[in-house]
Amino acid sequence: MRLPSIRFLIGLVTVIAVCVVAAVLWKRSGSTPATAGPPTTVTCVGGSEKSELMADAEVKRVLRDDYRLEVAFQPLGSYDQVQLSTEEIKARKLDCLWPSSASAQGVFEAQHAGAFAGYRAENVLQSPEVIYAGPRGTDALLKKGIVQRRGDRYFVVNMKALLLDHVVKRGTWEQLGAADLRGPITVSSTDPAKSNSGFTMAQLQLGIIATADGFSAPSLAQARKALPTMRALHDAQGLQSRSSDSGFREWLTQGGEFKAPLYAGYENQIIQQVVQSGDASATLLKNVRVLYPDPTIYSDHPVLALDPDAGRFAEAMKDPKIQQIAWKRYGFRSAVQVGANDVGDFPGIGLADQIRAAPAPAADVTLALLGCIKNATTCG
Repeated sequence: MRLPSIRFLIGLVTVIAVCVVAAVLWKRSGSTPATAGPPTTVTCVGGSEKSELMADAEVKRVLRDDYRLEVAFQPLGSYDQVQLSTEEIKARKLDCLWPSSASAQGVFEAQHAGAFAGYRAENVLQSPEVIYAGPRGTDALLKKGIVQRRGDRYFVVNMKALLLDHVVKRGTWEQLGAADLRGPITVSSTDPAKSNSGFTMAQLQLGIIATADGFSAPSLAQARKALPTMRALHDAQGLQSRSSDSGFREWLTQGGEFKAPLYAGYENQIIQQVVQSGDASATLLKNVRVLYPDPTIYSDHPVLALDPDAGRFAEAMKDPKIQQIAWKRYGFRSAVQVGANDVGDFPGIGLADQIRAAPAPAADVTLALLGCIKNATTCG
């Protein structure tokens, strides 16, 4: 019996090796088709509070390597985004909008129905509206029964009394007995006509004033009756920042409660600041209290995809790796993964794990409130 020649054996091994390599490459290409080809650029305008998340090197890497996407992110106020005309959106070659509110999404859909054939919306992140305070203001509100402490967490349990008995009536912190605080009691915020964190607080205030229980979204008729009061609340604030991100930073750097004893914002803003402050976070938290209105309103962060590429981006933002980065570095709660956010990750802040929330109002109420804020003559 003749043994196979060495040349034959070498050829056989070569054929087998080529087949194995081809099979592996075929399997990889079939299981991850998104890795083929250069990245696709998606141009998206979104709320300023998401700027650092979208600049995060690891988020960019996951989008590029796993989904072959690069995102050109441009900050723009939520209601400025959704009130762009169809022609302007197309002229700017925008693939998606990323407002910070389900109400803003409703306004967009009401004004652009049928304008974008590939339109879809995916809520990927969320953050409850909170009121930032300091120890002096918080203590005064605790004594008045407006704020209640539960463990290390604080809840505004009588928001209606705060608004109607103190803010509208131009009550002062001196009258409330707050140590070292001066001036009228207001709930400061960013400009609600430009920034969603300010407008979300206005929506919450409207629901509390216009409805009997504060847990219901007001009808248009109920909202119209409350608009003059809403205008009074707005006028009491004076000049307001246009951006959620810069507004919160200004509040912190310009004295916290000595700049504004009560300041409305997103929960994620304090988490992001604590993460960035590192060892200095203890000093920061010594002077900041997170007050949860009971109920509050969740700020949703829906990606409004105008074409298939933006739809891929919306899906990519649901990636568990990105969702964990959004929570642990930037404080955004997941809108897609149940149990993904452990408030124990941030001891010392006093984050609430269970939060009662009221629904955001419908588009017609949203537009009526926005119109009142922009023009006092429409509030009557």
